Amino acid sequence: MNRSMQDARYAVRQLRKAPGFTITAVLTLGLGIGAALTMYSVVRDVLLAPLPYLDQQRLVGVAFTFPQEKPNDEEAGTGADFIAAHIRSFESTAVRDDGSYGANLSVGNGSSAHALQIASHRVSKSYFPTLGVRPMLGRGFSAEEDLPGGPKVALLSYGLWARIFNKDAGVVDRVVRINGESYTIVGVIPASISGAAESAPGSAIDIWEPLQLGPKDPGYDGDNYEMIARLRSGVTLAQAQLELDGLKKPFYLQFPNYISWTNKGKLLHEFRVWPLKDILVGDAQTSLLALTWAVIAVLLVACLNLAGLMTARASQRTREIAIRTALGASRSSVLRLLMCESLMLALAGGGLGILLARTMIPALLTAPPLHLPAVYQNTPSWLLAVCGLLIACATTVVFGLIPALGIYRQDESGTLQSGHSIGASASQTRLAKGLIIGQVAVAMVLLTSASLLLGSFLKLRSIPSGVEAKRLVVAQVNLKGAGFETTLRTTQFIDKVLAKLGSYPGVARVAAVNGLPLDSGLNMGGHPADRPAMNQIVELRAITPGYFRTVGIPVLSGRDVTDADNAKAAPVVLMSETAAKKWWPGRSPIGEQVSSGGKSEGVRTIVGVVADVHAHSLAEAPQIVIYEPFAQLSDGSTKIINGWFPTTFAMRLSGDVDMAAAVQRAVSDADAGVPVAKFESMQGIIDKTVAAPRFFSWLATGFAGFALLLTIIGLFGLLSYQVTQRTREIGVRLAVGADRSQIALLILNRGVALTAVGLVIGAVASLLVPPIVSSILVDNVFTGDRGISKFLFSSTTSIAVAAAAVMIAAAFASYLPARRAAAVEPTEALRIE
Repeated sequence: MNRSMQDARYAVRQLRKAPGFTITAVLTLGLGIGAALTMYSVVRDVLLAPLPYLDQQRLVGVAFTFPQEKPNDEEAGTGADFIAAHIRSFESTAVRDDGSYGANLSVGNGSSAHALQIASHRVSKSYFPTLGVRPMLGRGFSAEEDLPGGPKVALLSYGLWARIFNKDAGVVDRVVRINGESYTIVGVIPASISGAAESAPGSAIDIWEPLQLGPKDPGYDGDNYEMIARLRSGVTLAQAQLELDGLKKPFYLQFPNYISWTNKGKLLHEFRVWPLKDILVGDAQTSLLALTWAVIAVLLVACLNLAGLMTARASQRTREIAIRTALGASRSSVLRLLMCESLMLALAGGGLGILLARTMIPALLTAPPLHLPAVYQNTPSWLLAVCGLLIACATTVVFGLIPALGIYRQDESGTLQSGHSIGASASQTRLAKGLIIGQVAVAMVLLTSASLLLGSFLKLRSIPSGVEAKRLVVAQVNLKGAGFETTLRTTQFIDKVLAKLGSYPGVARVAAVNGLPLDSGLNMGGHPADRPAMNQIVELRAITPGYFRTVGIPVLSGRDVTDADNAKAAPVVLMSETAAKKWWPGRSPIGEQVSSGGKSEGVRTIVGVVADVHAHSLAEAPQIVIYEPFAQLSDGSTKIINGWFPTTFAMRLSGDVDMAAAVQRAVSDADAGVPVAKFESMQGIIDKTVAAPRFFSWLATGFAGFALLLTIIGLFGLLSYQVTQRTREIGVRLAVGADRSQIALLILNRGVALTAVGLVIGAVASLLVPPIVSSILVDNVFTGDRGISKFLFSSTTSIAVAAAAVMIAAAFASYLPARRAAAVEPTEALRIE
């Protein structure tokens, strides 16, 4: 014990004597270990941790999907009912909406009454029993409550119960106002169930309502739902899939209209089953694994850099070690001393890494572009600390042991007899060069990834959205409930808000729309009235007069919607340029008629054509968009639109005006039970569509920059050390007539030669990068791999850019040592010996 304490004190003193080496080594280790611990924690919590449900291995998701699709649980209402009626492999089945929606909860009484926005989710009565979840208060939904038109009841989340109802145990059977209607609270769901896995990324469910699924549901025939099931005890996933395969033919015989759901007429939807965990983490898996490999690469560069530092330090201490050995110290004691120094570095670097990880883990888990399901379990602090120290000790011992082992091959008598000229051995020199080559290769791969992601992001960002975003702000409200099921009531509310907003100073123009560009909106079938065979999915947008001028969409031909286009006037429609070119190529569609939305909407006359906009994402090509006046919608269409989508007020400002409070006042004056769900600039909405590629590109750039910096440090240190060790040789070369430029070129060539070898290895490895980047973009930006090629940056260009960056960095790292070598004075160099 005493000997170990002596070694530890001596190691601390030695490290204090070399502050530059110590600080560089600790920072290198800390940053590398911090990144590694962060990814370990996130991967463990998201991908590896079990779901917080009873017997989670028996939970599956059931989909009606194409065979080539990745794991999902998207299901049509028809398919869900058919499976529930015929399947025997499942102990229970459940259906839910394919996402949450905004709801308006009225809080308080009298003068303190106000409305707030909450997230609501509709689930079948068997949803929580299938998951094995029991309410902590009250009960679940009954069979009667889940029938179409059944009683209006709700289950509260723990968060809403605590936040709004102050954890009142008497909340069960209390009546609250949701979307202007009375709902009875029947229970409270435990805190462990956030519901965020079934909602939009970054959000959580506040209340659950009965799904009340039935054939009259507007989305019953489409894949607007998600289906989960619990396997019977003893039934395997393969057995369940085999039974589902047998239901395909009977389903299509009973519902032949689904045969039209084909992919180029070759493939039909099938019933597929996957583990529920695979579905929940599917969108995050590729991204997290790619980030994990990037972090491993960064940690590898850090370790290689540390090994280089330790090699240089060991070679500088060759004479010291030889003297210790000559005075009687055993080789094992010297090795133990060196390893003690390595462990001291490990403790310091590991501690720094743990501190950094505790900061980075929450930031990564809540990063908006990462679609992480909120079913993860936080890694215990003690486990994070243990893993951090283990990684630190393993990396430091292994990469510190490599140069330290050189003392066993060292001849101390030769070292002492050679005087001060002794430097690194041939094996140490080869090791140092190999470490630099490895760093260059890994940095090359990371730089290629960063270049590919950054280039793809810039290409995507350069695409015009189709609207003029400058000084354009939007506010969204949810017009749900019985009070907004008619067109007249909806337009009365919209007109009041528009009139109020238009009177505020600083508001140049204002209009309303359902389905803002780059946001969600209603899609339905549409076609030229005289050619029903051309029926296809189109985007329907309901607008008020002045909408196109407000958001900056040019009217290319015909006219805009006016106040005269009311419920008593002839139905009119405007359409996008893409629709006009596809349905009436080479001629004007003005005066032609279209049919959309089924019999309830009837036939409408085209009065104008407007420029294309991107309906959902900049990555998607402009689609067929049909614009109808709000006042001319049928009550049925208004009910569907209000039930699924928010109504948006767009305001073109004449200056920098803060409209948030004014918008809330205008909405409250029109209806006190309706809160503002979202207030945002149009530029902010556009930025969100490219948030994922921007996040991954900057993250990859950060990793690559760190790796390149370590490579520069390593190459600079190696060449500087070589210049120091070869000072006498350089002096001799200069004394016999060598030109100083030749000396500088000699050192530069050594750095470039090492870099070139690493570049070749890295370029070959970089060929694996494009498929990984494509997978990340498909999971986070695109709805499929079709069309991604035109947005993906050229892999050849990316490798060339990465190679150029590495070569420039290598030249910079080699320049100072080369300049130092060229400045050596021959007389001074020869006098050293």
